[in-house]
Amino acid sequence: MALNGVTIRTPTPSDASGISAIDAQGLATGHATFRDTPYDWKSFSESFLVGRGLALVAEDAAGIAAWAGVSPTSARAVYRGVGEVSIYVSTEKQGGGLGRHLLEAIVAASEDAGYWTLVAQIFPENEASLSLHSALGFEAVGLRKRLGQMGYGPFEGRWRDVIMLERRSRSIG
Repeated sequence: MALNGVTIRTPTPSDASGISAIDAQGLATGHATFRDTPYDWKSFSESFLVGRGLALVAEDAAGIAAWAGVSPTSARAVYRGVGEVSIYVSTEKQGGGLGRHLLEAIVAASEDAGYWTLVAQIFPENEASLSLHSALGFEAVGLRKRLGQMGYGPFEGRWRDVIMLERRSRSIG
């Protein structure tokens, strides 16, 4: 899919360095994830492309500008169709609507793949991500207090709360 000079497509191994660089930018903020190491192609592929997961990248003339993925929340059959969404936009491209377009695309792709519920777990301090998810129909279903302790970065050693959001498909499930 092409949009304002941006192509949204399935990632390939040649996108690994772009995905990793954007992931590292998110990790550097301390507000993206509990993970302490950016994805390489193997870990990215295992999380989002192997099995029932899926992923998309947004590419413009300068290269990979953002990525999004959905991974199954569980291997148990009862949770088939429930996935956790992740989205990362390069710092240079934030605030211009790219994240919204990519999240819309991954939601549509997830429904095509049979996902009827998407969840997102977001640090309360990540107001831009909370706003983006809310605008696309994700609703806060709870606050997971002191869910994990940061092991790296500007919040190393700090226990972090996580807001759990959920979006139910309007077309499947």
